[in-house]
Amino acid sequence: MFLDRVRENIESMPEKEILIGKKNGKYFPVTYREFGRQIAAVQSELGISPEDRVVIFMENRPEWVSSFYSVLFSGGIAVPVDYLLSAEELFNILKDCQPRCVITSNQNYGKVKEASKNIGYHVKVMNVDALKEVENGKFRVVSRNAEEVAVILYTSGTTGNPKGVMLTLGNLDHNVKAVEELGFLTPEDRFVAILPFHHTYPLTITVLLPMALGLPLVFIEKMTPTDILSTINEQEVTIVVGVPKLYQVIHHNIMIEIKRLPALKRRVVLGALKLFRRLDVKPMERKFFRQVHDRIGRKLRFMISGGAKLSEEVWKDLEAFGFNILEGYGLTETSPLISVNRPDRKKIGSVGPPVKDVEVRVTEKGEIIVKGPNVMKGYYNKPEETERVIKDGWFHTGDLGYVDEDGFIHITGRAKEVIVLDNGKNVYPEDVEIEILKSPYILEAGVFYDGTLKALVRPDFELLVEEGVKDVRKFIKEELHRVTKHFQPYKRVKEFKVVDRELPRTRVGKLRRFLLPQVWEEAE
Repeated sequence: MFLDRVRENIESMPEKEILIGKKNGKYFPVTYREFGRQIAAVQSELGISPEDRVVIFMENRPEWVSSFYSVLFSGGIAVPVDYLLSAEELFNILKDCQPRCVITSNQNYGKVKEASKNIGYHVKVMNVDALKEVENGKFRVVSRNAEEVAVILYTSGTTGNPKGVMLTLGNLDHNVKAVEELGFLTPEDRFVAILPFHHTYPLTITVLLPMALGLPLVFIEKMTPTDILSTINEQEVTIVVGVPKLYQVIHHNIMIEIKRLPALKRRVVLGALKLFRRLDVKPMERKFFRQVHDRIGRKLRFMISGGAKLSEEVWKDLEAFGFNILEGYGLTETSPLISVNRPDRKKIGSVGPPVKDVEVRVTEKGEIIVKGPNVMKGYYNKPEETERVIKDGWFHTGDLGYVDEDGFIHITGRAKEVIVLDNGKNVYPEDVEIEILKSPYILEAGVFYDGTLKALVRPDFELLVEEGVKDVRKFIKEELHRVTKHFQPYKRVKEFKVVDRELPRTRVGKLRRFLLPQVWEEAE
C-alpha cells in the first residue's frame, strides 16, 4: 500500500529532501524527517476519528501534502477542494460532505470562516500557518484496508453540476503501482507541481507517486511561464505533469520564436523540424534544438499530458524538437488512470493501451466503458447517480472512441458534447477547435451550437500587432477559413466572435463549454 511506503520512507530516509518549496524567490527543502514533523503537527490539532471528513482548502505548497497524509494516516477521508472557489461554492461543498475540520492557510482563512459560519454545526478551521511544531515529531498511524474511502473529490464541473467522487485506498494504490510498473521512472527523477492538487490527475501523479517512490517534488511560487520554466531548469526537473493547454502554449511560443528568425535560418530550422517529424532520432533532435531544451528544461525526460485531448500537430512537433510526450487518459471516477502511452510503445493521436488490470470495452453506441481496481466506490450521497454510471461493475465514461488492433485507445469525443446538427450530422467541437488552433495567430477557440455552429476566438494580439494587422476580425476570418477549408461544409464555423480574455476553463484546462453561450452574449 502506498501509505505504508510513505511511512517507511519517512523512517528509512529521514534526511532525503523530498519536497522543494519556494518562497520570495528562494527554494527551501523539506526532508522526510521534517515532513513527518509536519504531519505530527497537523494531527495534534486535527483530533479526528476514522471516517471523519476533512476538507483541504489551500494553494499548492508542502503543507498541503503533509495535511493530506495527516488525514489519511489518522484514518480520515481527505476532501481536497479548489481554493479559488468562492465562499458560496465552498459552503455548498461543506454542506454536502459535512466535514469535521477544514485545513487552510493564511491566504484562504477568511474565505473558509465566511463559508463555514452558517453551516449549522461547528466546523473546526485549522490554519497551517499558525501550527506549532510537535516536540517528538511522531505521528499517529491508524491501520486501514484497501476498501476504505480515502478521498472525496468534487468533479470540476464542466457541466456545472459537481459531484463528490469517492475513491478508496485500493483505487489510489492501483494507480501508483500501475505507473510504477510501466518502468520508465528512475531514482534520479524529479517532479514539478504545476497543476492544483484537488484534481485526481495531479493528486495521484504528483502527490501520491513521488512520496511513495522517494522522488522529489518541486513547487512553483508564481504560475507564470517565466517562473515555471526557471523552476524546471534551476531544480533540474525531469518530469512535467501537465494538460494540453500547457503544451499548446509551449509549442506556440517556440513556433513564434522560429517565425522571428532571419529567413535563411528559419528555413533551415523548419526543414529540420519536417525531417525529424518523419525520422525520430532523439539524441540528434535534442542536439539540433539545444537552445529550445535550454529554455524549456535541460534535464527534462518526459512531458506527461492528460485531462483533455492533445493536438496531434503539437505532439508531433514537440517530439520532433526532441521531447518525449506521454499522453494518457482517465477520469476522476477512475482514480484517474485508464491508459497511457509508453516511452517504447506509443501512437501519436491515441491515449495508449490500458494500464495493468484495467479492462476497456466499447459499447454498440461507441461509448468507452471501464472495469478494474481503479473504478470509484461511487458518488457521495448520490446512489442513483452511481447506479446510472456503474452497471455490472463497468463504469460508463461518457466518452466516445474505439480500440485499435494493437490495443491502443482512441478518443473521438464526449457523448454529452456531440453536436447533432439539424441535418442529422454529428460534429465533435473539440476536433474543430484543434484544427482552428493550428493557426499561429490563435491562442484559444471555443466551439458551440445554438442553431448555427459558432466559435469564440482569442487571438495572439501581441503577434498581430507585431505583424502589422489592422483589421483583426477580417484577418481572423481568413485564418479560420485557411485552417478549416479541408472540412466538409457542415463542420465549418458559421459565426465567430473575437474575445480578449481567456475562455472559461476548469483548473486542469478543460473548456467549460456550457458557459460559452454566456460569453458569446457578453462579447461585443
